[in-house]
Amino acid sequence: MADFQANTRPFAELDRAGRTRRLRRLAEAALTAYAVPVARLTPLAHGLNTSFRVDGADGRRYVLRVQRPDGPGVAQVRAEMAWLAALGRETDLVVPRPVPTRARELATVVADPAVPEPRTCVLCHWVDGRFADERLGTPQLYAVGAATARLHLHGSRMNGLDRGRVDDLTEFGRTQVDGFSAAVVERAVAAAGGDETVREAVARVRAVRAELGYGADVFGLVHGDLRQDNYLFDRGRVRVIDFDDCGYGHYAYDLAVASAALAHLPQRDELREALVDGYRSVRPAAATTDPEVLAAFAGLRRVQLRLRRAL
Repeated sequence: MADFQANTRPFAELDRAGRTRRLRRLAEAALTAYAVPVARLTPLAHGLNTSFRVDGADGRRYVLRVQRPDGPGVAQVRAEMAWLAALGRETDLVVPRPVPTRARELATVVADPAVPEPRTCVLCHWVDGRFADERLGTPQLYAVGAATARLHLHGSRMNGLDRGRVDDLTEFGRTQVDGFSAAVVERAVAAAGGDETVREAVARVRAVRAELGYGADVFGLVHGDLRQDNYLFDRGRVRVIDFDDCGYGHYAYDLAVASAALAHLPQRDELREALVDGYRSVRPAAATTDPEVLAAFAGLRRVQLRLRRAL
């Protein structure tokens, strides 16, 4: 009786473990689209999306990501995979390499009767490495900075991909011509309980964006979520993962996110300096590294995270 109820309960009423079990069946169906002999499927940490480690019978490892229903649509996910594929072909950066389906598609859409909506799924080769976090040192952050600069150099050439802006305040902002319009800001202030510091942060970053402009030297395709969970290290070399939030924005946004995410570490000042030094080693004249610019985008990031929790 318990098993029957578990299988018939609405998806929205299930706990995380119950949803993962349902999505595992969907993931198994998605894997039939790929020429990968599957030996084992293991759930990974559940974030906004649900991911599974795939151990192939051929000894290779992969990650299958089941996209959240309120995230980027299938066209945008394919655009993300197209950038990753281009990075793998055209740079020496270590990023997830997409695995095409048998039909040579970079994503597949799968439906399951036990899941309320079809899900976009992608398969990538496993990226080896370890997360550092508390053990982060300046050589590692220097490497992160240099890798970020190379990522931006490539992103400056990736025009026309179907990805949104990383600096929009809210989902409502993404539907507007101006993501910082008065209507967007008013809604954001209301969502923050009337806190006027939201308006101040927006005004500050608006001024910085206007001063920077939108040339390819300061604006292009960026990662969008460069915190410690999304880069790892193998034999001293940095690997960048989880491009789910990638989109168009000022390069300073990526550096501001990476820098702000170090705030809990006692050595944060040294790490932040190493991050900027590493970036400048590749792009020495970048306005992106100006402290006032980074502070403005860090303020925007704090507002974005606050509004995500509130909405």
